[in-house]
Amino acid sequence: MFSKPAHKKIQQTSCGYYSQFIRQGGIVLTIVAYISIFYFGAIFGSFFTVLGTRIPIKENFTTTRSHCVHCQHTLQTKDLFPIFSYVSHHGKCAYCAVKIDALYFASEIISGVVACLLYYFYETDLLQLVTLAFVFSLLLVIAIADYLYLLIPDRFQLLLLFGVVFRQTVLPVTDWPAAFISLFVIFSLLFFTSLALQDGIGGGDVKLLSILSLAFGLEPTLFIILLASFSAGSYFLHTHMAKGSPLQRRLPFGPFLAASAVVVHFAQLLLVR
Repeated sequence: MFSKPAHKKIQQTSCGYYSQFIRQGGIVLTIVAYISIFYFGAIFGSFFTVLGTRIPIKENFTTTRSHCVHCQHTLQTKDLFPIFSYVSHHGKCAYCAVKIDALYFASEIISGVVACLLYYFYETDLLQLVTLAFVFSLLLVIAIADYLYLLIPDRFQLLLLFGVVFRQTVLPVTDWPAAFISLFVIFSLLFFTSLALQDGIGGGDVKLLSILSLAFGLEPTLFIILLASFSAGSYFLHTHMAKGSPLQRRLPFGPFLAASAVVVHFAQLLLVR
């Protein structure tokens, strides 16, 4: 689904006119545009972090104001600027000086970079851009939830499935039979693996990879599994050797799957150019 962008003449959209205006403005305006897009993505990344940290524990994210998870102090406006607030406070809470998890900073950076990549590759196709932004945003929320709580809420999985099916229906890139074959093969492989290895891959990871297989197809999904497994294994060994983390511990696989899916998607776009 994600591996072969449709080769058809795309009708000019407002996004396309905007990109044309940027190109005509020269290198300075292009740099300003990408900086703006990056920070716009970082703002959304901050919001996705709130979703990933609060929804799994059923904490209200609409009425409860942002606060430090250590001292519970309500954050002020000056504390809520993505990236800048983290850097200016040296990665610590401005009120209790406890070190803030780098997850917040990383999610903002990642969102900014992905926003720039989406604009670069899909600047003339607003519907593709918005749909993929929705899918990748959910992958970030899923990664955050799994990293913090070792679980992937089904509501996130259903929304991700909706985004994948919507893109495949409205903006078809591969045929449905191939997508369903990929889904059947990956789900069967992972399901029986989870039965054979009780402490192996979790149910949430099986669902996530099944949805990704519907989106990507069989071969790219296998690359995602390979890349995620290598990344997770490297991280596991690093934390064990550098920090003395116990070998008998659960490792969240969702963040590695989500990151690998994004990497594979953009790598494929580079290869077909």
